[in-house]
Amino acid sequence: MTATDQVTARAVSRGGRIVMVSQGDGSIEAAAADLQQRGLSAVSVVGPGGIDPARDPRLGAVASVLRDCWPERVRDGIHALDLAANPLLFAAGLTARGDVDVCLCGTAVPLDALEEAARWVTGPDRAGKGRGQINYLCTADGRLLTLVVPDSAGPLDARGVAALAVAAAGHRGRVLGDTPRIGLLVAPPTQDASHADAELALTELRALAPGLAASVEWGWAVLGDDTDPGRFRTSPNILIFPDPVSGHLAQVLLRDATGFRAMGPLFPGGRWTLAGVPEGATPAEIASVAVLAVAGLAGA
Repeated sequence: MTATDQVTARAVSRGGRIVMVSQGDGSIEAAAADLQQRGLSAVSVVGPGGIDPARDPRLGAVASVLRDCWPERVRDGIHALDLAANPLLFAAGLTARGDVDVCLCGTAVPLDALEEAARWVTGPDRAGKGRGQINYLCTADGRLLTLVVPDSAGPLDARGVAALAVAAAGHRGRVLGDTPRIGLLVAPPTQDASHADAELALTELRALAPGLAASVEWGWAVLGDDTDPGRFRTSPNILIFPDPVSGHLAQVLLRDATGFRAMGPLFPGGRWTLAGVPEGATPAEIASVAVLAVAGLAGA
């Protein structure tokens, strides 16, 4: 059984409820049909061809949830209803209410809109939790590598990076059941001062999760030596990028050079997850992101 087969089996055993935001081109509907074939049948679609938020009886309840989650962003009750009528925020609100476990968007939803929706659902804790996205990359030899990118809202301090790393380790453990090994990526110490920031984050990480394997990584093992050739010196399976720009560029270069696309982004909140898909994702790839999101649910 491959790693992706194991993830699918875990997702089916958890049986998460998924709401998908349609974009009117049939890709989300095709992905929903794919999920049902994989054994995940609790799937609904919001938007063109699916649930119309403005006509749904839960509109008022979703508006109230959005207002409670982020009162500073809502002027009044009418504004709350207008926000809830947006398909993405309606689906995110259903997630916050506990009606569904996973909210998944297609390629038409930009990353900043998805990040904003995740901040809505997180509620008052949005400033204190480790902010960022989780992606999974299937490597040439069949492994799944976890890629973690900080939120674009602003730089994280050392404790914020550590909290994001702990969250990613927990997610990987639920998705794959293996031992997480974290690598904090930086430029070589001779080229950039970010190495010192990563060391501070590593200290915070060891205080938050003393038993978690973690290291600062900036170079590759030399071919022909006694280490694992062609990989980072401690062979981490979770890579923490130092900022959103580096994470984005790395994934773009990977896609253009090899055709590989990371599956995500995922914004896990414990019992819920908001998820998006990479540009150009096929219905099968959209379904695979949904499978990862369900497999990573906490407490399921």
